[in-house]
Amino acid sequence: MKSRQVPDATHASNMSSDEASRSPLAGELMDLYVAMIVVIPLAFLLKSLWPS
Repeated sequence: MKSRQVPDATHASNMSSDEASRSPLAGELMDLYVAMIVVIPLAFLLKSLWPS
C-alpha cells in the first residue's frame, strides 16, 4: 500500500501578497473586458435596427 505525501502549507504562502491579489482578478477582469467588447457593439447594432 502506497502512502501519499501531504504538501506543506508553507509552499502555498510563498507567493507574495501582490501575486496572490492579482492572479484571481486577472481572469475576471479579462472576462469583463471581453464582455464589454462584445456587448457594447451589439447594443449599438440593436439600437440602430430598432424603429424610431
